[in-house]
Amino acid sequence: MKSKIFFLSLVLITNTSIAQTKQINFVHSTFAELKAKAKKENKLIFIDAYTTWCGPCKWMAKEVFTNDTVADYYNAKFINAKIDMEKGEGVDIAKLYEVNCYPNLLFVDGDGKLIHRTGGALGKKDFIEFGEATFDSKKTFSVIKKEYEVKKTEPTFLLNYLKVVSGTCLDFEDVVKNYFATQKDEDLISKTNWEAIMRYSSDYQSKEFVYLLGNVDEFKKAHTETAVDSKINNVLLNSGYNIINKSKKGDSEAYNKYRNEISKLKFSELEKTLFILDMGNYQKNEENEKRINLAMEKGDKYFVQEYEFNDAAWMIYEQSNDKAALLKAEEWMKKVVATGSNEYAYQDTYAALLYKLGKKADAKAAAVKAIEMAKEKGMNEGDYKATSELLIKIEKLN
Repeated sequence: MKSKIFFLSLVLITNTSIAQTKQINFVHSTFAELKAKAKKENKLIFIDAYTTWCGPCKWMAKEVFTNDTVADYYNAKFINAKIDMEKGEGVDIAKLYEVNCYPNLLFVDGDGKLIHRTGGALGKKDFIEFGEATFDSKKTFSVIKKEYEVKKTEPTFLLNYLKVVSGTCLDFEDVVKNYFATQKDEDLISKTNWEAIMRYSSDYQSKEFVYLLGNVDEFKKAHTETAVDSKINNVLLNSGYNIINKSKKGDSEAYNKYRNEISKLKFSELEKTLFILDMGNYQKNEENEKRINLAMEKGDKYFVQEYEFNDAAWMIYEQSNDKAALLKAEEWMKKVVATGSNEYAYQDTYAALLYKLGKKADAKAAAVKAIEMAKEKGMNEGDYKATSELLIKIEKLN
């Protein structure tokens, strides 16, 4: 009986391994060689534009590229290439095709002309449909983009084009402007235009956003208060972060001008929005004392997520020796770990704060627990090395 069970197990294992052996066959050649091969075989080149640190890229490689149906289709129809956009020829290819997010999935012909593209990970079914679209002249990105040059003033086409180009990670700011330029102010509140505002509008000085701010109550009646407040908040935050990121360290002139402008708005979440932006501006300019003081003053009111408390607490641990600040950070993290969170980083922050406050017994217990949590998560010693080193420091406390 044992031998039969063993044989059956071998059969099942063998069959399983056979079922999982198919995968997309990626050709590892130079770009010039890929194009020559594509011309010779009269096929398009599919390029998986990836980076080594990209999580969704790894997911597609494991879950999608190894699927039997996907592999059969792509191996039969295309020359397949997997190119790291941060190494070798990949750097120039990324510039050539304006690869702005990962994964970026590209189809080019034997001359290197872009035929079709999209940005972000796709599931098995969508990935096959994405490949099939390359054979439909009405669906390829290159055709739709060419059509855009002729139909810039046609609202229906512009809206459809926005859906396409926004999925590529290419800049579509001008397309948004062109679309809303075709709309009357009073029509901006319509369901279609509200969906367009929600999905594509990000400029606080744009026609549609200015109109939204001037007619907030009407928009809330038509599309819910939560949705309208959320949209306003997102636009103000994104606009503010763009200004902060573009400014040189130590130069807050552009940000202060923006802050003064939006401070005049009548928006229920404005104070929280300004708090978040001020924290970001202080961080960019390395004004640590101001950032810590602001966190202590308003953190209890505006921090909501556990990671927000953790980020502020770790900042205080690293940047401050003020006992009041350290005690406030300890208070935050004590509440966070008390919720039962199994997040190693939170427990590590708590242990670090207790150590800095000289609370040896509590710090030791927290550090030991952090290491236990790390092990339970399957982390290796290198991942929690800092906590192990912290534990040694804790043991030396009087």
